[in-house]
Amino acid sequence: MKNFIIIGCLIGSIFAFTGDLGPVATTLPATMDSSSVAAEASAKPANKIVTASRPPSTVTEVTYAKEEASVPEVKKPVFTLQNVNGITLYDDPGSVVKKLGKPEKITEDPYLKELETYQYPNMDVIFSDGMIFSVEIAEGTKSLMIDGHKVAATVEAVKEALGQPDYITEDGIVFERGEALLKLFIDPDTGKLTSIHYFQSFSM
Repeated sequence: MKNFIIIGCLIGSIFAFTGDLGPVATTLPATMDSSSVAAEASAKPANKIVTASRPPSTVTEVTYAKEEASVPEVKKPVFTLQNVNGITLYDDPGSVVKKLGKPEKITEDPYLKELETYQYPNMDVIFSDGMIFSVEIAEGTKSLMIDGHKVAATVEAVKEALGQPDYITEDGIVFERGEALLKLFIDPDTGKLTSIHYFQSFSM
């Protein structure tokens, strides 16, 4: 009897064990399904966050536009008539020869003995008692240097560089900067530029 009870108890415990094992085995798939669903649900929002954090392509285009707009403008030079073709109104014969070399020819004015002309290609430098009297640029010269800047030897180009003339005379137009004058001699009949003179106001 005891053995039967023991067996019965053992059998009962076996049934109890196997009975408990059944529900445990059936609940495992349910637990696995719920965790995989949670994993999938948490993975999808992560993908959306990464996609949303990418910057739009228009940001690069706006940056390029700002860089192109920051290019500085070239300023127009201010002409003060400090020198023409490298010669100032305070040079003497020695400094002119040092700058331009020996002249092709030196002549004296037949009427005014104090005037002496140093002749260079397309330009004459005239001295009065050893000081600059004027610099005369001949007709047909293609360009001249004003304050170190190259300017075409035309009425239009000189006006573009110096602005409107300060004086208009019967034989040309005059630009004044302090004591320095630059005169363009213009044929009144043809309107053609015949020469350009650079000189001081007192010699006018």
